[in-house]
Amino acid sequence: MKRIWLYNAELLCPDGQVYGGLTVEEGRIAAILPGDAQPVGDFEKIDLRGTFLAPGFIDIHVHGGGGSDFMDGTPESFEAALSMHLAHGTTALCPTTLAAEFDELGRVFDLCRQFRQAPDAGTRPRILGAHLEGPYIAASMKGAQDEKYIRSPEDGSYRDILKRAGGMLRIWTVAPELLGIEALEKAARSEGVLLSAGHSDGRFEDLERAAQNGYTMVTHLYSSMSTIIRENGMRRPGILEAALLLDGLTAEVIADGMHLPPSLLRLIVKTKGADGIVLVTDAMRGAGMPAGIYKLGSLRRGQDVISDGQIARMPDGISFAGSVATTDRLVRVMTREAGVPLWQAVRMVTLNPARALGLEEIGVLQAGRRADLVVLGPDLHVCAVYRDGRRVWEKSGKGDRET
Repeated sequence: MKRIWLYNAELLCPDGQVYGGLTVEEGRIAAILPGDAQPVGDFEKIDLRGTFLAPGFIDIHVHGGGGSDFMDGTPESFEAALSMHLAHGTTALCPTTLAAEFDELGRVFDLCRQFRQAPDAGTRPRILGAHLEGPYIAASMKGAQDEKYIRSPEDGSYRDILKRAGGMLRIWTVAPELLGIEALEKAARSEGVLLSAGHSDGRFEDLERAAQNGYTMVTHLYSSMSTIIRENGMRRPGILEAALLLDGLTAEVIADGMHLPPSLLRLIVKTKGADGIVLVTDAMRGAGMPAGIYKLGSLRRGQDVISDGQIARMPDGISFAGSVATTDRLVRVMTREAGVPLWQAVRMVTLNPARALGLEEIGVLQAGRRADLVVLGPDLHVCAVYRDGRRVWEKSGKGDRET
């Protein structure tokens, strides 16, 4: 494997931005070189011309893109979605499902395993395991999910899902107030599944209990969750307020510039801090595609939604239906609209999701870590993408190579 030296860049590190470069050997970052420092030995030199160099982006909540949904359950659908998101800087992701028939969920698990083990897996985003959004959610907070597939944990069917997943389930979004949820929680924890509260109509106490019983995340903050509740004239905090208040919970945020205005993005940053936020796309098949009508969920059983190229909505024109965002768009929105420093915005889509999933190999520019890298131009659009030090995508005309 080639030894490469990427230099003349602004490095986006977890605690700030520094000018310099880095070397890559055997697929890993070998050294960080500040300023104009040069490595000793023979390296293929890549002049980044003052662009930004970031760790590869990690999207832990993404349903599809490029005209395909992971729930289509075909290699072609996985290939299309993975390729589109790779071109926008995503080097690792969790294919995400909706509430659905178990046969569709099973095919997603199988394809996650197949693509993770494929000989050419290194040319695509890493498959970190599936994110199951449902089916154990509150019908009153179903959002764009199809109510006919929502289930109760009391029926014990979660055991079948865990068995079918065969270790490929990484994150599970559930509503912590549901009857019988404690047994699901115990079973999921025993399989090493990360629990996230979402699509929930619960009270503060429900999420507080959940946090004490192993939940570490909250799914798409503000979306499909209860907020201030009036009971007998008294105000009671809901899931939203609990998520903001409880320090041990990391908040997913869809920073596409549509789901949340800049004021709420700033409030989340002020409340949760830069290390308590994970940016997610929640992208559906319309991401990376022109305006049009697309299926949310599988082609076989999904629902029609309308994309204007900026956001996807249900046919009522009011309710959002996932997003058509990409990870680089999240970074641009957080910096330009919410006023977050670039290095912090990048941290929210690199190191933070890596830590949330307990991953130590990716998510930060540091010697010894995997060389999953993204080169961003001055406009914060992606110029090039590297997996394990290998350039797997490049925008034409960006970055000269010297040999």
